[in-house]
Amino acid sequence: MKRCIFRGLFFFVLGVLGLYSLAEAQIREFKVCVPDYSVGVMPLMVAQRNGYYGQEQLDVEVIAARGHLCSMGLLGNSFQFTYSPSTFDAVVAGDVKGKVVYVGEKFLLHRFIVAPQIKSWEDLKGKKIAIGAIGSLTDFLTREILLAHGLRPMQDVLLLATGGVPVRLAALKSNNVQATLLGSQQALAALKDGYRMFEYDPPPYVSHPLIVKNEMITNEKSVLRNFLRATLKGHLFFGQRQEETLTIIQKVLRIDDRKVARETFVDELRRYNPGGGFEQSNMRKVIERARETRKIERKVEISEVFDLSLAADVEAELKKAGWKP
Repeated sequence: MKRCIFRGLFFFVLGVLGLYSLAEAQIREFKVCVPDYSVGVMPLMVAQRNGYYGQEQLDVEVIAARGHLCSMGLLGNSFQFTYSPSTFDAVVAGDVKGKVVYVGEKFLLHRFIVAPQIKSWEDLKGKKIAIGAIGSLTDFLTREILLAHGLRPMQDVLLLATGGVPVRLAALKSNNVQATLLGSQQALAALKDGYRMFEYDPPPYVSHPLIVKNEMITNEKSVLRNFLRATLKGHLFFGQRQEETLTIIQKVLRIDDRKVARETFVDELRRYNPGGGFEQSNMRKVIERARETRKIERKVEISEVFDLSLAADVEAELKKAGWKP
């Protein structure tokens, strides 16, 4: 009798352990490469910290790296997703066989900041403007902004390649340049120091395009759907639960001042894009810009670069279910 009881307990324990191992095996580990830890990637961090990925049996790690490393990591399967605009160019060029499945924001975060003595676009004639590097994102965006306001780059104004945001801000403050593009946090700090901000109509850019390889779209659509569902929940929480989101922003970005965190958050809401959609006309514009940048002669179809259908399905599903953060 005792032997039967012992045997029964033994097989019961084995069964429990087997079920536990099965549950563990079902949890998928994913790594997302982002260009930096900025307010633009907060929906991912919110989804991670609020357990939305865990609810979908996903263990997601968000890792910051330079754009080309995000692309190489995706190719080498070190990352399963990237949030990098550099990878977008690689997709258009055909170097990365993948697609954009979600567009986190409607345009870039950059603010056009000028020296206190500059009061109009006309005042920039003959002046110097700092960019990151020739051929960089800040170079192309600066040129587009200047042309839209009647200024010819390298003729009416001089563009100087100075480096990253801290270097450009230092150049502006030392008056070595009279204008530059800055991210939200640095721009807000400059405004407090008396610098001016020139408004402009933001051209469409894929600031944070969520990109996966084609094989995941083809072979693991259900898992991809789960990932997008959790990400969208994080995105909705970001926009609708401000105070809780501010706490996450402060922790992740190490911002001690709640007021600064709030200003950064409000600035990000300008380009808030829950659902991850993107207008077809804008898809064509960003593809053509990338073709021009990479000097790609062949025509690139929208369907080769974008597949937002799954994100649209997930958004409709959550709306129908009445999901609220």
